Amino acid sequence: MINWTPPQGTKITYPSKSLHDRTFNYQRGSDVQALWREHGWTPPSENMQPPPPEKVIELPVKRMR
Repeated sequence: MINWTPPQGTKITYPSKSLHDRTFNYQRGSDVQALWREHGWTPPSENMQPPPPEKVIELPVKRMR
């Protein structure tokens, strides 16, 4: 296993419910982000600026004779 350390000022939060917990109810296609938001998690990208639009590069047209 790789010894990975999160960036300074961040933390790792793991779910505390075990698969063997009787109250665990697996639902196919569940919205994991919505579930974690209920417990105060926000995605890191939420406060980021959107990326700039892509540049359109027009290539010269080669005409065949």
